[in-house]
Amino acid sequence: MRFLRGVIRGGGIGAFFFFSWVIQLLWNSILVDQLALVAVKVTYWQAAALWFLSIIFFAWAGIGVAPTVRRWWKCD
Repeated sequence: MRFLRGVIRGGGIGAFFFFSWVIQLLWNSILVDQLALVAVKVTYWQAAALWFLSIIFFAWAGIGVAPTVRRWWKCD
């Protein structure tokens, strides 16, 4: 519970929604409009899901995780 309060207090929820919007803008402007690599524009919620999945993947791999969080996860 203390960890969740720290995330919310630190602006983590707001940052998640902001970066979801940034991912949507980048995907739609670069991959669809400029490079024409994919023909499908993503919605805001699809970008949020993509961002959430990347957070889970990188946290599972241990990339970009603070040492204090790593110690909290380990049950040595």
